Amino acid sequence: MKNMNYKYKAYLQKFFSILPKGETVNYFFQKYITKSLPIPHHLFLDKIEIVNRHFNNYKNFSLLNNPGDSIYYEFGAGYDMMIPISMSMLGFKHLICIDIRELIFPELINDSLKRLENFKSKFGIESMVMENIPEVNRKNYKEVLKDFLRIQYNAPLDAKNTGIQSNSIDFIISNATMEHIPQKDLTDIIIECYRILKPGGIMSNEIDYVDHYSYFDDSISVYNYLKFSESEWEKLNPALMYQNRMRHIDYLRIINETDFEILKVEPDYPDDKETEQIKNMNLNEYFRNNYSMEELSIKKSKIVLRKNF
Repeated sequence: MKNMNYKYKAYLQKFFSILPKGETVNYFFQKYITKSLPIPHHLFLDKIEIVNRHFNNYKNFSLLNNPGDSIYYEFGAGYDMMIPISMSMLGFKHLICIDIRELIFPELINDSLKRLENFKSKFGIESMVMENIPEVNRKNYKEVLKDFLRIQYNAPLDAKNTGIQSNSIDFIISNATMEHIPQKDLTDIIIECYRILKPGGIMSNEIDYVDHYSYFDDSISVYNYLKFSESEWEKLNPALMYQNRMRHIDYLRIINETDFEILKVEPDYPDDKETEQIKNMNLNEYFRNNYSMEELSIKKSKIVLRKNF
């Protein structure tokens, strides 16, 4: 349902957030009402490009093993597991995926597997193995992921305290996850990633700084949520779709407080229309007083980090 008023969705998801089975209710809402799950074809193709970018970062920047000898870790693996499933098919030896809540829906895993079979040529590698993987359901999905795809899924688990052995992970990714984590928790999560990563290993991150409500409400800009005070935003910021509103510079400050080496930073700047939108916005005073217009305007970024020897 494109152009659903963002406030209606916010209030609905606020309500879903307090329900005992809120994640499930929200899933059915997105499947049958907004029809945003499973993700549409063009977004699935976008995800394939995302997988390729993360995989190329590993090939280009890691000082460690080839994928067949490497252990992969992802926090915030999400509903459909498309990215870790793809990484498994690209050859990683063992994959550990965690979520703060159990977010998996077997129907979406089955959808990912079916679509990846059709689009595996887009990964530029023909050795992806997708044979004899049984259909998953609520009872067997962890076993299927483990036995056929080498994916160990742990949820609920806090990314600040994973229990994973120090210096044991070759490759870490976070994909459109950090913007959903409270700022107070991010430093500890990144420090934990540093602890578990092997020297020479890399952490590949893609972060989305835009107001996620703008993806389905065309009446608002990608900066809409910068208009609100903290108390106003709290009313529109449900736990099921939490957005921290941090800007690119905030993440760089946190990273610079750690021992990670920054290998690559690629900010995504606004187009002319978006530049005019943010210039003409009635920004909340916190954002107006603490950031330059350029710092506010960056929409996304790709950041690659390495733990050196």
